[in-house]
Amino acid sequence: MKPSSSNNQLKVFLKVFLQWVESQRLVEGAILVGFHARGGDQQDSDIDLVLLCTEYESYLEDVSWINDFGKPVSVRLEDYDKLTSVRTFYEEGPEVEFGFTQLDWLVLPLDVGTVGVLRNGFQIVYDRSGKYSALELQP
Repeated sequence: MKPSSSNNQLKVFLKVFLQWVESQRLVEGAILVGFHARGGDQQDSDIDLVLLCTEYESYLEDVSWINDFGKPVSVRLEDYDKLTSVRTFYEEGPEVEFGFTQLDWLVLPLDVGTVGVLRNGFQIVYDRSGKYSALELQP
């Protein structure tokens, strides 16, 4: 794979993800965080997403939805206090970390963990109501 293939893989994944998330009534927003949000293009970097939900437990109880993005070879749940991650390794695709959290994850003042995640780079990729697009971090 050429170095730019990671960026192409991200674009293809996000296109499928955005079609999927539009049909998910429990998801109000999605934020790309980390390396890719900073514009990085590295072949082995995972895709990190935070999904802001009115309720997310159903996504953790039945993870069959991960099949909508490819054939998973490994899945594990990771608890990060206010956020629970579904880390998925796909057979022919990227490693994706789907981080599920409640809407209050972005309520001001932001908690230390949220600020840490966002300071490493973020892009709002889905905003059902338009209330997250103006998100900025104060220095």
